[in-house]
Amino acid sequence: MNDLQRLDAMALALLAHDVVTVSDEELNAATPCTGWAVTDLIDHMNTRHEAVVSAILSPLDDHSDSPREDFARTAARWVVAMDQAGEVVHLPDRGPIPTETVLAVHFVDMLIHRWDLAHAVGRPYPVPERLAERALPIAQSITGPGSVLNGPGGVYQPPVQAGSSLPVMDAIAALLGRDPQWEPPK
Repeated sequence: MNDLQRLDAMALALLAHDVVTVSDEELNAATPCTGWAVTDLIDHMNTRHEAVVSAILSPLDDHSDSPREDFARTAARWVVAMDQAGEVVHLPDRGPIPTETVLAVHFVDMLIHRWDLAHAVGRPYPVPERLAERALPIAQSITGPGSVLNGPGGVYQPPVQAGSSLPVMDAIAALLGRDPQWEPPK
């Protein structure tokens, strides 16, 4: 397992812990992702993970009635799939993508979805300094000018203009189109 795989697995483990501890009531909380409740966020992650994992491992047809339980299983499958991926992942909707690119984007996604979840349910989300330091330049590169990942047709909203003195995770959130000052509706 290379360093990026380890960082990605660490970010995924932090998020998996948070997802599993979400209460039934918190599943309906609004998130910084416009129009999504926590359950929508978890379903989104389950669907996207399984799309990538199924390109490498056999697809799973049995899903539980709990998005939290499905997330725990899918997160474990992700780590195994990335270990077996080779140098390229062949995604049905995007074609061949270098595994390092998939891992880099996923690593940042897991940290930002943890940020989304923490803001939605009002929990702290401590991020080890090593992860935050590695995530910021990746977030800057995947959202830079000309990136197919942000803006119209991309997976991220255009970056939000924010001050330069933000904490690292808030700066990453702004790069990925989230308002770093977002708070749940009262």
